[in-house]
Amino acid sequence: MFEWLLPLALCLINSILGSWYADKFLKAKTSGNTAMFLWAFLSFVLESLMGEKIDAGTPFGILLKTAADMGIVLFLQLLLYQKDLSKQFFVTVSFIGGKKIVVYIVVVTVFGLNNASYEITNLLSQNGWIDSIEKAKRWMAVSNGLIWVVTILSYFLLLAVYLFVMASKFVNKEYRLQKHENAFLTLPSIASLCIAITLQMMILSTEQGVTELIFNKVGATLFWIPLICVLLLGVNVSSVILFQKMVQLNEEERKRSILENQIVQMRREIAEIQDIYADMRGLRHDMRSHLESIAAVLEKTQGKEREELDGYLGQMEETVERLDFSYRTGNAITDVILHQKKQEANKRGISFWADFTYPDQKQIDVYDIGIVLNNALENAIEAAGKAQGKKKIILRSYQKGSLFFIETENTFSGSLTIDKKTGLPVSTKEDVQFHGLGMENIKRCAGKYKGDIDIAIKEAQGEKIFLLTVMMYEKTRAAKTP
Repeated sequence: MFEWLLPLALCLINSILGSWYADKFLKAKTSGNTAMFLWAFLSFVLESLMGEKIDAGTPFGILLKTAADMGIVLFLQLLLYQKDLSKQFFVTVSFIGGKKIVVYIVVVTVFGLNNASYEITNLLSQNGWIDSIEKAKRWMAVSNGLIWVVTILSYFLLLAVYLFVMASKFVNKEYRLQKHENAFLTLPSIASLCIAITLQMMILSTEQGVTELIFNKVGATLFWIPLICVLLLGVNVSSVILFQKMVQLNEEERKRSILENQIVQMRREIAEIQDIYADMRGLRHDMRSHLESIAAVLEKTQGKEREELDGYLGQMEETVERLDFSYRTGNAITDVILHQKKQEANKRGISFWADFTYPDQKQIDVYDIGIVLNNALENAIEAAGKAQGKKKIILRSYQKGSLFFIETENTFSGSLTIDKKTGLPVSTKEDVQFHGLGMENIKRCAGKYKGDIDIAIKEAQGEKIFLLTVMMYEKTRAAKTP
């Protein structure tokens, strides 16, 4: 009665869970859940037809059916999802290998249930509960029905848990796999698939025309086969977890290296700029003295020549004024940074206003403040430059007790997407691996001083404003290594 139902039920489970699993890793070509629904439908149809056409009772048939399984999954991925061969191959092998391994955990369970059903049937017969053929048929129908239900439910639950754990542990789904990384991830699943194929070839044996299960010949396999299968699934999951840890460590190391290089470069550039501006201050002082001497001489000059020389000297005084810093923040490094960013903003037609003072206690490393200012203002200039209408940047700093705050406001257009994992804005640049590090560096510097950052979008006089607040705690001096 239930023989025809079981293969279809398993086929349906594979189709539904397979579509969900692929959707967790790959980008669909269509919007919404269309790709998932199409996958489930097409997979069910194709796998059902394949089950009727391929005889999996021989070693060749087993290999052919496995190859056809993989072919269907790869075909549906290429049809419904954007091309990413390395990740698609991993999804295919981990799904096919996982579902075949789960089958043999379920097979042992079903074998045990059948044996239990047989013993219960004998017991009922001996006690007179089953005393006719009709009662025996009814009991067998109920018993088989319960076994099929347990089979379907256990298969669904085991496969669902395995796929859910694999998908949830593979955190960086946007990460592009390199060849060696793909090999590291897929080899455990390939091994699982090969062992599953071997088990399928061994589990039934025919001697003198009689087909017999390996469990009847070697009783220990009832323990070892499910144990091996569970361990194989664990290895697949462990490889994903280990890979993610390696990616995260490499990413942290890369970001740390970038931040260290940024600090070293900033120190070098600021030292050079300070020397230049020190020379400029001296030159400015000398030029003012010369201009005063020239002005004294010009007092004796009359007529048209006096007017021309006055105009010329006025231009020279304006030039001299531009040689000096625009801001006096209490620290030469922050003076240089604000001066540079103001000039950069003005060149792009952005109004720049700053009220920044270096903290009095000086318990925050000036280079950490420099990293915050550099990255915050660079992001602000880029965002404001893309805005429509009036473009402006406002920088403030203030203290509340032991807390030091830096705030930047800038005009902003478009939308902002916050990464749920990091709490930071998602970079809109194409190469996200090498962009979007500005906010991460700001957050890292704030974290060194037991602080944090806050990001908000507000509306002011019909303008959209991006507001970044950085908080740093001054009570104890933090380590100077990033």
